[in-house]
Amino acid sequence: MATIFVLEDDKDLLYLYTRALKFWGHEVVFSESAEQAIAMLDNGQCVPEIAVLDMSMPGLPGTAVVEFIRERSLFNKIPIIVVSCDEDFRQLLRTSQVMFMTKPIGLGDLQKAVANSVA
Repeated sequence: MATIFVLEDDKDLLYLYTRALKFWGHEVVFSESAEQAIAMLDNGQCVPEIAVLDMSMPGLPGTAVVEFIRERSLFNKIPIIVVSCDEDFRQLLRTSQVMFMTKPIGLGDLQKAVANSVA
């Protein structure tokens, strides 16, 4: 299965996503802030095959992580699944080649999105 990087500041959603992804057989690395996510990716602490990213974050927004991933040659081709309740991010990220999912999402929808990204 895939190594999936999850960025989510809501502890309950982070728990649900990581628990479900691990149950489905994936390795999960996570961060609760965009700043920490960028540091983890930059120092090689995580080399994900897929990223599942929230956008509305305290501090830097999740878009900073999308930009970091797309600008780094090591990560620039990985699938990014954006999960956000703010539809403005859909338009903002339209050229970033991301899959956009509007919160709330069901775990089955997350499973399908990840399966389609792995395929």
